[in-house]
Amino acid sequence: MADILDDWLAEDLGDGDVTSQSVVDNSPCRAEVTGGPGIISGLEICDKLLSKVNVKGDTSFSDGDRIKSDASILSLSGKAHDILRVERLLLNILCHLSGISTFTAKIVELAKSVNPKVEILATRKTVPGLRELEKQAVVHGGGQTHRMRLDDAILIKDNHLQLCKEITKAIERSRMKHPDLMIEVEADNNEQALEAAKSGADRVMLDNFTLEDIEKTVLNLRKISDIEIEVSGGITIDNIKAYAPFADFISLGSLTMAAPPIDFSLHVN
Repeated sequence: MADILDDWLAEDLGDGDVTSQSVVDNSPCRAEVTGGPGIISGLEICDKLLSKVNVKGDTSFSDGDRIKSDASILSLSGKAHDILRVERLLLNILCHLSGISTFTAKIVELAKSVNPKVEILATRKTVPGLRELEKQAVVHGGGQTHRMRLDDAILIKDNHLQLCKEITKAIERSRMKHPDLMIEVEADNNEQALEAAKSGADRVMLDNFTLEDIEKTVLNLRKISDIEIEVSGGITIDNIKAYAPFADFISLGSLTMAAPPIDFSLHVN
C-alpha cells in the first residue's frame, strides 16, 4: 500500500504545487476536514498518507462510524505546503470510500429488514488498484466480500460452461483439482441451478432471474439440497427488499461501481 500512496502523490504533484509555492508562505498551520452524513471509510489509509507528507491528523472517529452532516472528522497540523498538496488526494479517498460504505449500509439495512440472515456481498467489479480499499469500505458498511481474487474460490460461470459444456463435469473437475475450495455455479435458469445442486456444488448463483423464476427455483432447490443460494444481477436499492427473502447471499457490483460519493471539505484555520 505504501507504493500506491507514493504513486498517487506523484500523480497529483507533478513537478510541484506551483500555486502554493508562489502565493503561500510555508509556515505551520492547522486545518479541519468536515463532511457527511454517512458511514466513514478511509481514515486508516489517510493516516498513512498524511504521515508520508509530514502532516499530523487527529480524529475521534474510526472507519465504520456513522457521522452526521458537516461533522469535523480530522484535525490536521503541519506545514502549509504539505497540507495543501495532500488536500485533494485526501478528500478523494474519503469521498470515494465513504460513499461505498454509506451506500452499502443502506443496502444492508433494506435487505435485512425483510431477511435478517441475508448477507450482502461485494464483487470483483472494482477499480484496478483499489480492490482492497473498496472491499474494506463495503465491510465498514456492514457488507462482506465475495471473492477477493480468482484463487479464493471456484466460480463456474457462463463462459466456463461454454467451453466445458456440462455443469456436472465442471464440478467434478473442480472438486478433483481443488478439494478444499468452495464451488459455486452461476445459473442462468432453473435447470442449471438444479443440476448444480444435484452435482454437489456448495452454492448456486441465480443470475438475472426474475422474481417469479427465483421463487420457483428456490422452492425446487430447497426440496433437494441445503445448497447456499446467492442472487445477483439486476438488484438495485429499489428492488432489493423483494429479492432478499429468497437469498442467503446477494451480490451487487453497484456497491463498488455505482456508490455516490460523500462530500468532504478541507478548511485551513
